[in-house]
Amino acid sequence: MRINTILFSLIGLLVFSCGNHASFKCVETGKSRVIVLTDMLNEADDSQTMVRLLSYANKIDLEGLIAVSSCHQYYGKNDTNPLRNGVHPEEIHKYIKAYAEVRNNLMKHEGGWPTADYLTSITGAGPEGFGTRAIGAGRSTSGSRIIAKAIIKKESRPLYIVVNAGSNCLAQAIIDLQETMPKHELDKLLTNVRVCDNAGQDNAGAWIAHNFPKLHYKRSAQQVYNFMNEQGPVTWDSTMYAGQGQHDWAHRHIQTNHGALGAIYPTRMRWKDPNTFSTLEGGGSGNFIGFVNHGLYDPEHINWGGWGGRFDTVLAENIYANQLKWAEPDLFESENEFKPYYMFPQASDRWTDPETGLYYEGVGTPIYRWRRAYQNDFEARMDWCVQPFEKANHQPIATFDGDKSDGIIYYNAKPGEVLGFDGSASIDPDNDSLLYRWYVYSEAGNYDGDVQLDNATSAKPTLHIPQKAKGKQLHVIFELRDTGTPQLYDYRRIVLNVY
Repeated sequence: MRINTILFSLIGLLVFSCGNHASFKCVETGKSRVIVLTDMLNEADDSQTMVRLLSYANKIDLEGLIAVSSCHQYYGKNDTNPLRNGVHPEEIHKYIKAYAEVRNNLMKHEGGWPTADYLTSITGAGPEGFGTRAIGAGRSTSGSRIIAKAIIKKESRPLYIVVNAGSNCLAQAIIDLQETMPKHELDKLLTNVRVCDNAGQDNAGAWIAHNFPKLHYKRSAQQVYNFMNEQGPVTWDSTMYAGQGQHDWAHRHIQTNHGALGAIYPTRMRWKDPNTFSTLEGGGSGNFIGFVNHGLYDPEHINWGGWGGRFDTVLAENIYANQLKWAEPDLFESENEFKPYYMFPQASDRWTDPETGLYYEGVGTPIYRWRRAYQNDFEARMDWCVQPFEKANHQPIATFDGDKSDGIIYYNAKPGEVLGFDGSASIDPDNDSLLYRWYVYSEAGNYDGDVQLDNATSAKPTLHIPQKAKGKQLHVIFELRDTGTPQLYDYRRIVLNVY
């Protein structure tokens, strides 16, 4: 996280030498291009996610906010709730209007916030019907045209399409482009598209993956739902059940006295249980939140992990769109006609929480292991909506061997070498005290053995490269925390290639 970072683009990356240390280089990814597909008003989760997304609108380059259908919400569903029988771009406009009211105050804390007029210009709607039943030649929508425009844009950076509902608007955009260009040109353009699919909420994702296998498509079957579920670290009042505790947290830190944007953050109740609070935001926020940590995460390396979880780099066959199990019976197996299709699957982590000593393992761990950091960060950003700079907290700046950029560090090391790292030049814009933690993220690399890391909670740790690590890659995470309220985090990833 950085305040007023200057970003340049060189084939989608910033590559430059850092500090005065000749043995490493930095790569700064810069802002990611992002389009979000959302079935807002199906229930409260996507509306909650929209608040968090807009609170990070300066950390990513938003190129589309598209209201789309899903298996939970489409024209012809005949749901007793009329809001589930169509798509609702007007709901996106409602949140943009609230964002406009707090934007000037957000500008006091960081730069780069898009105008409300710009966000309005990239808002559209997808097909109203379910999945592939609602797409075809001549059926373009305002949303599919926004996506198509972004795909053909002369831009070296990849285009990330976050699918928090159904995928048929993206499918329609591809069909729109098929009508205007030869297949080989379209195939080339699609190699620059990356899809982040939240569990699969129609059958169009399977259609895309089957017909356009060179398009990078990852699907989280369950991992994204661990963003704010009952599992993992508790960042709310644990004397209550998770839904109640999280609601009380949101009421205090978002909904009350936090400006127009926080005031419309809705309360989410458990599905078909209006008397029980549900956990916040479903899985939607887990699909975009990784893009905001440039020093921790490179979205082109999906197996490296970060706030948005971690994925495998080996394609898996026929990952079921597990939200279809909640749909009408005739939709349960609607992906079958597009088999085989291949997508990148979620990965698992093993992690011991340093705060509690509790051990976790499984597909949820790669996302909720960062929960304290991303929840505190959201809390601070909601404070930014109403507070002057001096009355809010801001992220510290993790400096690696004198380099104050937000880049990922790349090191070439030899077996048996002892490396000394230095984070002592790290600073905090609010003059808070700083806490240091360095650790090896084993799953992100490919070395399975133990790695000795001395003085791991100091500014200057020492890492011993194992003799058996030749030809392997190790990932060290430098985690810097301040002592403000809420406590905020910054990161630098050190990628060690052992030769």
